[in-house]
Amino acid sequence: MTQSSLTAAFIQGILGASSLVLGASLGVFWQQSKSFSAAVMAFGSGTLLSAIAFEITIPVYRESGFLPLLVGFIVGGSLFTGLTQYIDQKGGFLRKLASSRRYLLEHRQEQVSDILNRIAHIEVIQNLPARERQAIAPFLKPVSVQSGEVLCQEGTPGEYFYMIVEGEAEVLKNQKVVNTMGPGEVFGEMSLLTGEPRSATVIARTPMELYQLHQQHFNNVLTWSPHMAWALSRSLARRLQFSTDSRIAVEENLDRWRQQLIDRVELDLLITEDPTTLQGLVKRSAPLAIVIGTLIDNIPESAVIGMNAGEGHFGWSFLLAVFISNFPEALSSASGMKQAGAGKIQILGLWIGVMLLCGFCAIAGYFLQSNTPGLLVAIAQALSGGAILAMLASTMMPEAYELGGSSVVFSTILGFLLGFFISSSHI
Repeated sequence: MTQSSLTAAFIQGILGASSLVLGASLGVFWQQSKSFSAAVMAFGSGTLLSAIAFEITIPVYRESGFLPLLVGFIVGGSLFTGLTQYIDQKGGFLRKLASSRRYLLEHRQEQVSDILNRIAHIEVIQNLPARERQAIAPFLKPVSVQSGEVLCQEGTPGEYFYMIVEGEAEVLKNQKVVNTMGPGEVFGEMSLLTGEPRSATVIARTPMELYQLHQQHFNNVLTWSPHMAWALSRSLARRLQFSTDSRIAVEENLDRWRQQLIDRVELDLLITEDPTTLQGLVKRSAPLAIVIGTLIDNIPESAVIGMNAGEGHFGWSFLLAVFISNFPEALSSASGMKQAGAGKIQILGLWIGVMLLCGFCAIAGYFLQSNTPGLLVAIAQALSGGAILAMLASTMMPEAYELGGSSVVFSTILGFLLGFFISSSHI
């Protein structure tokens, strides 16, 4: 072990992580395009796959056989997955789009479950398929009103559809009470369906708990949920029995509304992201947890760089793969930290700190390679390889495909071939 070898390991670790600072710097001042991020991540994924195959898997197999690979890859993948899940729960989810997406879906699922429990007795919800109920729930806004408050005013434009969870309301037409509604019933859909002013006034008879659906979301729900459209038609038909309209006119209107709804039905139920929810999740993210999560992502890579430095050759393929893969991660993470309110100096300072820590991780990898029996070194290298594969499978590759679609295939292939070309010089 020499001072020059330690210095080389540290410099190589710094070099591999230097793209974190570069990506963070651009993320603070520039809003990157999705296609650019997708191409870089896909290319980096390809080079990392090549590096894992030729810089880790083949050397470990030649030196120690298959068992260290099996143990190391399984343990490394498990450790990486467990640690990153913990960090995400502590606010580090914003460091990558894929982890942000997972956290958003989990957070939304908790909200959806609570809403579904509260509206289970609503007449138009009871017979909906589970998938349609879950698609509707995120758009429902809870509303509390006191006795005597006006919920709908006869003759005014309609903007909301209501579901009654608790309490009672009176329906007035021409200032006369024509009906009373209670838990499980709905109102306000007629005006939204026809585009005409409210046909009656609805006043809270007691304190009430309701869920409110805006007209824009109401239209989307009917597009996604044919069962909801039929349920509203039946509910509307029953309510119109209390009105003075002609029964023939009612039936003609119902047929027309049903046909319009059927014509608009789409088979795919797409859940759009609510900007308000996303802003709330950004505020809940923790810059320190983001950095710790990124460091966990880079510890296996830096350790392998240090181990390679100790073997007497400069791992260009692996360094290139690490450099490219770190860039888009820091780019998107810095943008998210900026949205969360972190200052530019704070963001850049944190990423410079991560880069330096990666250098020390490379030194640790060099020490491990120099002072540990060959079998344990092989297991450590395989453990790092498993962690890197877990990172690729859970974040980089899904995120690249989500941003760029099938076009990322060619970037991944090019990255893999470049990694192979560089690695082949010392295979």
